[in-house]
Amino acid sequence: MGFWDKLRGETVKAETVAEVPVIEIEEARAPRRVAELEPIYVKSMELRSLVDVQEVADELRSGNIMILDISTLMNQDPAELKRAIDQLKGICQAIGGDVGRLTESKVIATPKYVNIQFKKP
Repeated sequence: MGFWDKLRGETVKAETVAEVPVIEIEEARAPRRVAELEPIYVKSMELRSLVDVQEVADELRSGNIMILDISTLMNQDPAELKRAIDQLKGICQAIGGDVGRLTESKVIATPKYVNIQFKKP
């Protein structure tokens, strides 16, 4: 009768158990590092020109959500506003973020992992 047969049906003698080598396993524990999450800010700014789009892009890459007042550009230069919004859309698409209109004069731009759920008409 083999060892496994003994384990299945019969009681095992102490000397048989003593023949089974004991392997000590040392647990390798990775040092516990709690990843500190950076805070996400919701920031607002006035979008006055195409130059401001770069600042918005930097904030989005840092993980912040941007609320943009576009009223100045809307009233002064609608063509530049369109270019700024197109650039903003491209930046958001490139980083995996999102952009959408909140009101007639407010736009929201979000970083990666923050999506806007648009209301269906």
